[in-house]
Amino acid sequence: MKRVGVMVNGRKAHAAEAVRRVAAEAAAVGLELLADSRAAAVAGAVPLCPLADFQKSVEAVLVLGGDGTVLEAARQFQGQDLPLMGLNIGSLGYLTCVGDAQFGEAVRALRHDSFTRDRRATIASRIVREDRGGEDLADALNEVVVSRGAACRLIWLDLELDGEAVMTTACDGLVVATPTGSTAYALATGGPILLPATPALEIAVICPHSLSFRPLIVPDSATVAIRLARESAAAPVVSVDGQDDIPLAFGERVELRRSPRGVTLLHLPGYNPCSVMSRKLGWGGR
Repeated sequence: MKRVGVMVNGRKAHAAEAVRRVAAEAAAVGLELLADSRAAAVAGAVPLCPLADFQKSVEAVLVLGGDGTVLEAARQFQGQDLPLMGLNIGSLGYLTCVGDAQFGEAVRALRHDSFTRDRRATIASRIVREDRGGEDLADALNEVVVSRGAACRLIWLDLELDGEAVMTTACDGLVVATPTGSTAYALATGGPILLPATPALEIAVICPHSLSFRPLIVPDSATVAIRLARESAAAPVVSVDGQDDIPLAFGERVELRRSPRGVTLLHLPGYNPCSVMSRKLGWGGR
């Protein structure tokens, strides 16, 4: 590669230092950087390029931050097929799995095309309102959640697969996750870990009012539908990758399926998702 973009979560404590380090590494190997407004503000001589112009200007994007910053980038570049490489200046860093000591290696990998590509599935969802048509939501790299929102009361939800009823549950909400998202909110509900290439979706209940429910794995060819089973004093919301709170009223439903779009992540040579799980999540530790 000859030219890449860089975006940064400026709220991170070491954001400015990290951008300047990446800029210095890029200059040393002849890799041209273009920075979004937040990165350009701290990067010195790196030219400014609006995010809206990245698709026509760069070959990939370096994302400096935590996993939330990668989710933000995935939404920003939805449908543009711009590869993302996450550099961790956050905490967990499961998606941003390039560590602080590897920034130079990452820059050199981009310059010399020695990285690996990893195509991740996303979820397309829409809210169907019988009287007002449908509202398409942004694609989810991690998960779509239907929850009780800020109210401290459970809600009743119906779950359907391909038009067939599966269950009605009283709970705090439902999580529909991609394999990527199986290590995020779905994992916190007690769900299983899916390897990134698994052609499936995971459905998990948040705090079910039942002892019998277990997470459900379904083919990613299925259409999932969620609706309120009864009116509730709570004000349920739909959230996509934790970046929305869209009200869901009684009589409306959320329809979800695998998106025809996806997200390409770039990794250092030798990337192994199991190694990342072991290192970041303590998986298999004693």
